[in-house]
Amino acid sequence: MASAKSQSRAAATTLIALSLAAPAAVAPSRPAEGQALSPSSLDIAPLRDLPATPPIPGPAAAPPAVTQPAPERQAAPEVSPGAPNYGPPRVRARVPRPYPPPPRLKPPPFSPAHPLPPLEPYKTSYQAKEKIKRQARLRLRGFRGTLDLPPERPPPPNVALPAQIPTKPKPVVDANPYAPLGVGVGSLRLYPYAEPTFGYDTNPNRLTADVHGSQFFRVDAGLRLRSEWTRDEIQGNLRLGYVDYFSVQNADRPDGAGDVFYRWDVARDTKVKFEGRFTLDTQRPGAPGLATTLPNVVVVNRPLIVSLGTAAGVTQSFGRLDATMRATFDRWIYQNAYYNDGSVLNLMSTSYNAYGINPRLAFELNPSMKPFVEAIVDKRVHDSWLDPYGYARDSTGVYGRVGTTFKITDLVRGEASGGYAQRDYADPRLPRLRGPIIDAAIIYTATPLTTFTLRAGTTLSETTLQGAAGILSRNITFDATHAMFRNFTITATGSYQTNNYQGADTLERIGTAGVKLEYKLTRSLSIKGSYFWQRLVSTANSNFTANVIMGGLRFEP
Repeated sequence: MASAKSQSRAAATTLIALSLAAPAAVAPSRPAEGQALSPSSLDIAPLRDLPATPPIPGPAAAPPAVTQPAPERQAAPEVSPGAPNYGPPRVRARVPRPYPPPPRLKPPPFSPAHPLPPLEPYKTSYQAKEKIKRQARLRLRGFRGTLDLPPERPPPPNVALPAQIPTKPKPVVDANPYAPLGVGVGSLRLYPYAEPTFGYDTNPNRLTADVHGSQFFRVDAGLRLRSEWTRDEIQGNLRLGYVDYFSVQNADRPDGAGDVFYRWDVARDTKVKFEGRFTLDTQRPGAPGLATTLPNVVVVNRPLIVSLGTAAGVTQSFGRLDATMRATFDRWIYQNAYYNDGSVLNLMSTSYNAYGINPRLAFELNPSMKPFVEAIVDKRVHDSWLDPYGYARDSTGVYGRVGTTFKITDLVRGEASGGYAQRDYADPRLPRLRGPIIDAAIIYTATPLTTFTLRAGTTLSETTLQGAAGILSRNITFDATHAMFRNFTITATGSYQTNNYQGADTLERIGTAGVKLEYKLTRSLSIKGSYFWQRLVSTANSNFTANVIMGGLRFEP
């Protein structure tokens, strides 16, 4: 029994060795297709005749070469004559994988359930300004909307703060929703306007006798100019008007006024200022300077008065002290007066040029009060040495005044000054024109809807009245404005003026009262109406009374 077991173990060992040395020699033939492989089909008889130890293969005993038949080439499939030929199939190219592979994203070492908000730089920091510039450059290149920019590095701790919670901006309340918007031209804002008006005047020529009322049509056109600069400044106003009376033809007259101001900030404490001004007015036929001693001889036209002026000055600040030096030039032009008897009063010869200097010192005591002292020295030179009545009217004038600008509260502000002025004429027959001068402008805002304005002024002007050196005029005006609604305003006005012809003992007193209404339909269109009463009392028997009522539209884009 033991010998049988040992022989079977030796045969198995020999079979394993032969299979490792030459597997083809001991591998059974593959069964035919459809034949099942079973243990009885294995022929192991040849294994019994093999020697116990197989020879070692080498060059001396090479195994016989096994010749395999070449595979038969398959015939190409037949292609129909009309079928397309795409050629042999192409091998699909394989994209090589990246090497080395991208590293996987590592999770942060600590991921809290409620992380802190990201930091952002201060708006005034260098990083925030650079971010704004970078976004602006991208928009200039055509990017719009939200930009998908790569994540930015967090700002350094010295300029960082937590992201602010965005809040909805409060609606901007327009203080004057019916104010005109104007037309933008570069950095300038223009406000052109036109105002046609119809009305009735009871005394168009302001005459004492032979008074005839008349309907009239009046048109005003103008332009306002404002700059939107951060340093320098320019402002301008211009108005031209003409009134046409239907029943009194010789009462037609133009009028107008304008000024322009430009400030050039050379440095923080140095400013250069330029000014220009323009006025157009007419003389009434009953003025003392146009009266004659002949009976029934009156002026049939309204002589024009045109003034053109300019000024240039420099203001230098020394701390709280402001020093200003201005040079002025004015040109006054008069039109001749024509009488009903054919005679002419040569007023063109009374046209003159005025040259002057205007020094001023102002000291700021506090932000609410700034007192000043001012002087004016000028010289007037007429085109003709003698006027039509034989007087030499070239003169030299000196003005001096002291005042202050003030702001008592947010409700009361303005300027007030007082002083003395005199003018000496070349003709010794003409007395010195002199007197105290008072100038003021005070604004009192009682409520957001009600405003009171008080103005006072003094002027020294020329005249052609025989024996009179000039006219010392003082006037005071009071206005009260109340807004019934945002688009409906009522203004009550009153004024009082005195004209003192020094040297001729002639005094005029003029009183005016009126009311103005304005209803704004839109920002650009409004309806206006007004009524004025005027009364003049004169020692030269040229008294008159006039009532004027007007209504029209105002268009201002």
